[in-house]
Amino acid sequence: MVPFFEPHVTGEMIAAVTDAMRNEKLVMGESVYKFEEEFARYIGVRRAMSVNSGNSALFLSLRALGIGPGKRAATSTNSFVASATSISAAGAEPVLCDIDGADGGMDVSSCGRADALVPVHIYGNPCDWDSVRARAEEWGVPVVEDACQAHGAQYKGKKCGSLGAAGCFSFYTTKNMTVLGDGGMVTTDDEELADAVASMRDNGRRSASEHDRLGYTMRLNTANAAAGRVQLRALDSYNARRREIARAYRKRADPALFLRTAEGCVFHQIVARHPRRDAVRAALGEAGIGTGIHYPVPIHRQPLYAGARQSLPEAELLAEQVFSMPSFPQLTDEQVGEAADALAAVS
Repeated sequence: MVPFFEPHVTGEMIAAVTDAMRNEKLVMGESVYKFEEEFARYIGVRRAMSVNSGNSALFLSLRALGIGPGKRAATSTNSFVASATSISAAGAEPVLCDIDGADGGMDVSSCGRADALVPVHIYGNPCDWDSVRARAEEWGVPVVEDACQAHGAQYKGKKCGSLGAAGCFSFYTTKNMTVLGDGGMVTTDDEELADAVASMRDNGRRSASEHDRLGYTMRLNTANAAAGRVQLRALDSYNARRREIARAYRKRADPALFLRTAEGCVFHQIVARHPRRDAVRAALGEAGIGTGIHYPVPIHRQPLYAGARQSLPEAELLAEQVFSMPSFPQLTDEQVGEAADALAAVS
């Protein structure tokens, strides 16, 4: 049996959480600020502000950039729905874009005019940043990177999350690094944006007793931050293992099955596509191999956005064919080999 995913909790993580709970404030304790400093240094930016989810990271970044009512923000339809709902929650209109079927990433040439771009580094694979930047410069609009699946991914030597006006990360339990629950981070070199996000996540607070902007309760708990600090130290080794697993799949199964990936990919998901996807997944299940689908319903086909539906053919075709193989770094070589051989046998 090869599970699709299993959570990884170490004694070091438990000890860090326990120590933080015993010795720090439970909300906005010392571990929160240390985690932010360490994450900013890792990404290569001046500031990082922790929040309670990747959705909140996107929402607050858009609000800080003035993307709200009367504005439009373009993002990929091949993503988790939060890529679009964060735009809607900010009061703006999501402009849903088609994809490049070879890698599942946003095709910026398919995007209608917008006041901001929210490209997704989907599956841990960096987006085509040169195309995104060119379109942003043409339109004179900011870019908010949805890096919620791309912790440690790089585009031409620069970390995802350091490319745009802001980078947004999720620390949900299935991500390349986690905080043992929900959590997120905004990264930026823009001090004004950073201060706005830091205020809005804490109820618009300017001082202990003054609030000068509309804000929310979107802070990261101290215990979660303590776990995140431990995970961050292991992130590069986790990502290296994910790359090893991806290479093993391509070596033992047909490499043409898998979506194209860039050199800086960190393989949050190892994604394949097949015209008989459901039959292949059923056969893998019978062989004891867990799989997933990311994502079976494109965002523009979600009931929430039924009123704005249009045809985005590349995304619709991918949704019918795509599936994900086990990729978490604690898989053994034997498990990877079993999964890869099973895929080769049924595809």
